[in-house]
Amino acid sequence: MIGRFIARNYTTSVFQETKRVVESTILPSGLKVVSLVGGYTGPAVSLGLYIKTGSRNETQETAGLNQVLKGLAFESNTNKLGLEVQREIESSGSTAFVQASRDNLLISTQTLPNYSLQMLKNLANITKPTLPFHEVRDVTELVNQESDAYNHDLYSSIFESVHQTAFRGKTLGRPLVAPICNLGNITHESVINWVNATYKPSNMILVGVGLSHNELIEEAEKVSFGNDSSSVSNSTETAQYIGGESLKYSTGNTQVVVAFEGTAQSNVKDVAAFSVLQSILGNGSPKVAPGHGRTSRLFSLTKNNSNIVKSEAFNLTYGDSGLFGVVAEVEGATVGKTVSLITSEIVAASKTAGQELERAKAIAKSNILEQAEHRSCALEFIGKQALHADTVLTPSEFAEEISKVTSEDIKRVAKKMTSKKPTLVVVGDVSDAPTIESVQSQLKL
Repeated sequence: MIGRFIARNYTTSVFQETKRVVESTILPSGLKVVSLVGGYTGPAVSLGLYIKTGSRNETQETAGLNQVLKGLAFESNTNKLGLEVQREIESSGSTAFVQASRDNLLISTQTLPNYSLQMLKNLANITKPTLPFHEVRDVTELVNQESDAYNHDLYSSIFESVHQTAFRGKTLGRPLVAPICNLGNITHESVINWVNATYKPSNMILVGVGLSHNELIEEAEKVSFGNDSSSVSNSTETAQYIGGESLKYSTGNTQVVVAFEGTAQSNVKDVAAFSVLQSILGNGSPKVAPGHGRTSRLFSLTKNNSNIVKSEAFNLTYGDSGLFGVVAEVEGATVGKTVSLITSEIVAASKTAGQELERAKAIAKSNILEQAEHRSCALEFIGKQALHADTVLTPSEFAEEISKVTSEDIKRVAKKMTSKKPTLVVVGDVSDAPTIESVQSQLKL
């Protein structure tokens, strides 16, 4: 059953890196069309519609509307009832998926070439919902359940705290999912206003993988996306990283996050450098397979410290900022010791050179190219760039940027991120948690 979320299906097509090209065109309506041509065998086509909206655009009063919009994706529109939309996707053997992030909404589908125009029409129709009262009501109730489940997921709630603390509850620090306390304030009228402000051609990017660019443009010109007559728009405040600390008592093992401001999606050179820095630190999990980071610093750190259950470096990029850091799970009152070990590894990683740097670059490139073997992942890779940058790189071109990263680049981005106040989030035994000033004093590069 399709339901609100329609399962993503990955292809097993063979990837040929040298044949891939990105092409981009802006239609008279303002819709940007981007395609990744070549590099795959097999007949499948991936289509995606990126909309520039997210929880960062919400206010205290409108919090949760972006999640409601996501839930309404496969409901009734001006051409079909919700059940018809879902049956048509199923009957064509296609798959569809919708996901909401802090700064975009993605509606994507994978289908056979004969159904590409049909699925393109479905994507266009989704941007013209009729919003009957009962569908808005039912989706709002579902959002309530989703938010409750999300808030009870430990890993998700930790990263909510990281974003909220890092950006002081504004822009990227706003809740990713709807605050349950505010769902009662979401009205039918507020949903209509949000749709009118969001679904405009100039606010969207159509992405295709496995379809020629000219063919994609030709098909896109046959349909209309959103409401180009709407004069309403959602304002976007520039993200301001602040940093700070959040301590929350909980039983069981303790979760520790040390984070910093990363880089924006549009800064290709720094995105590449942070990707390599992430590979240098790596993943300290006992489940790491050979060749996937067993030589990384965090793997060695976790292996040599029995109190650390697991640890992992993360690198999150958004339109105008980002977050980089390390998350760890520890046993006992060892937060202070663990934070000191993490900061020591970050300082040491900033001085990486020679064989260790080359190995990290190879891992970073491998990760990018491996993910790009799947059309749906390649679609997201180029779609996120198209949202925030004028130039869109293929995975192979980004791999070339990674190859150019030097030890000086690693030192530069590490020094830049540690020059600002760090973000410390601890959930568990907080009795041994260091002050934010203490953490910052350990980060002298």
